[in-house]
Amino acid sequence: MRVSFRTAARILRVSMPRHTRPAVLLLLVTAAASLAWPTPIHSQPPAFDLVVRGGRVVDGTGSPWFIADIGIRGDTIAAVRPRLDPGGARVIDAQGLVVSPGFLDVHSHVEARQDGQDVIGNPAAENNVRQGVTTVIGSPDGGGSVQVGAFLAKVAAARPAINVGTFIGHGSVRSAVVGQANRVATPEELDRMRDLVRTGMREGALGLSTGLFYVPGNYAPLDEVVELARVAGEWGGIHQSHMKDEAAHVLDSVRDTIAIGERGGLPTQVTHHKIIGKANWGKSVETLRLIDEARARGVDATIDQYPYTASSTSIQGGLVPQWAQAGGREAILARLRDETTRGKVLAAVATAIEMDRGGGDPANVVLAACAWDPSLAGKSLADVLRDRGRPVTIARAAELVVEIVEQGNCSAIFHAIDEEDLVRIMQHPATMIASDAAPGIPTFGKDVPHPRAYGTFARVLGRYVREKHVLTLEDAVRKMSGFPAARLGLTDRGLLRPGMKADVVVFDPATIVDKATFEKPHQYAEGVKAVIVNGEVAMDGGQVTGARAGRALRRNGS
Repeated sequence: MRVSFRTAARILRVSMPRHTRPAVLLLLVTAAASLAWPTPIHSQPPAFDLVVRGGRVVDGTGSPWFIADIGIRGDTIAAVRPRLDPGGARVIDAQGLVVSPGFLDVHSHVEARQDGQDVIGNPAAENNVRQGVTTVIGSPDGGGSVQVGAFLAKVAAARPAINVGTFIGHGSVRSAVVGQANRVATPEELDRMRDLVRTGMREGALGLSTGLFYVPGNYAPLDEVVELARVAGEWGGIHQSHMKDEAAHVLDSVRDTIAIGERGGLPTQVTHHKIIGKANWGKSVETLRLIDEARARGVDATIDQYPYTASSTSIQGGLVPQWAQAGGREAILARLRDETTRGKVLAAVATAIEMDRGGGDPANVVLAACAWDPSLAGKSLADVLRDRGRPVTIARAAELVVEIVEQGNCSAIFHAIDEEDLVRIMQHPATMIASDAAPGIPTFGKDVPHPRAYGTFARVLGRYVREKHVLTLEDAVRKMSGFPAARLGLTDRGLLRPGMKADVVVFDPATIVDKATFEKPHQYAEGVKAVIVNGEVAMDGGQVTGARAGRALRRNGS
């Protein structure tokens, strides 16, 4: 039975005590008003902008995979649950695929050179996106610009497809203060170097990189490096080192790297760890023992590595003795014009070809790029000697190396690493993965570069997880995401958890593969289906979208 408001009021006046009638009448008026003028119902915004549905989630911690949906709102992971209601969100179907954090390349040659030329590369970074790499860290090996803030500003302005962070390089700092001189820095120069490192850390560097194999870093005594590392440590940074020697004196070099961390009071890392030269193969057993002993006594020592049995650097940097490089190019050429000094250089180069990066055979040194003669790219020292009608001997190869330096230098690939050492290092729990390459460099189709630029991360997942069972899927992903992110203090990346930045990769574990070879390096990896960078889809259905959502990353708190 319906009762009108007027009737209800009449009943209340008759049946209720006089002193309670006003309050009850007010309630009736309010109720009637709410019925007469209904409150508008506003539609709620969708909970997510993007949902990655039904994949095998490998979350970056090393824990076993699980099936879940990943809900993304803006640039952040909002939910990781067995089932999410996407509402009106875009959905990426990941059923039957693996969903992992975006891979983080802790040693990448994206940097600004001392000559002022930016080496950010192609901001689209397709060679990285197609491997699932969403973050790269530049200025390793002691290089890059000492103007960290300016470099990161240029990165941000370039709007790269992936995130970019940077170290500050000891070699660049020393070059800016001491130059290329082979001498100990004065106390005043050391103070100036400390100031440069302090400024770089304040502007956002993630730590100090050293290239003690290269000039001028090779000229610095250990005490100098420790002092500068201490400054980086005071700002929460780490130390990462291309060691002084990766061949006959590799054990001493690992000890030095550990000492820099131990005495400098900061985490320390052997970068692109490898054992060079047949006479030294197997020494990874001892280098890893040194790392374990250091960690056992409380030194935070770790490793990174690329999954190839060949390295790459310049002919001059790799084969010419450091003492002959002091003072820069004109000084080098002057030494080579002196017959006695030239003879000493030739002897040292011959030893390097026989016992070090040359792997004992001129055929093991393959030219990757020569600006002054592009036709040499892809040819070994042995090939060039044959082309020129010369005997293929180590002595003649040394002569060719010196001639190449005189002409203007070349980059090269050096085949002198053993697979057993590579696997042993890879399996160590303190090892993470890095490429030693650069986004967008080399230019696609130009020269014959090291294939690591195109294949590093896919190669680990295809060759060393699926085919060789060297690593589990979960541990491989940890070494490429959560572990390096934590190492660098990037606390909002590297894991698939609510609140983390939405850097996500979807790949097929049954098909992911590195296609790039040493003979034909310009081939993109296959098997990555989708890549998300800061919540935006950079790759979908195996196709790059052109999204440019990468950011310049600074050390937390800077």
